[in-house]
Amino acid sequence: MSGEYCARVLCSERASAILLINARDLSAQIVDLQEDTGIAGVRLCRMHADAVVVPLGWTLEDWRTRAPEPELVLVDDATSDSSGSSGARRLPTMDEAEEEDMDEAAVGEVPPLLSRAFRAAGLD
Repeated sequence: MSGEYCARVLCSERASAILLINARDLSAQIVDLQEDTGIAGVRLCRMHADAVVVPLGWTLEDWRTRAPEPELVLVDDATSDSSGSSGARRLPTMDEAEEEDMDEAAVGEVPPLLSRAFRAAGLD
């Protein structure tokens, strides 16, 4: 990877891709950044290259090589250890009385500042 940084303002990440713009064809391409490339384009980090958007009517082609997606692992709660040593966290359960208390708290009085805002907007 190149020692150059992303061209976006205030981005301190290293560049990993180049954005090539062809105004005649109304197209843009994102390609991998190579050490010895002489391609003139906008050098971008991975995050900013992923966020590139082109104007309406233009085409965008992403020719970068992608790293393989990480494999997702599903955890079955029924077979997992209840001691919590696996690192998985379980949300606490609430009984009906606790749920009713939460509903009542949500329906309570409107704070004065919020009440003023509603009146000012004509929503009272």
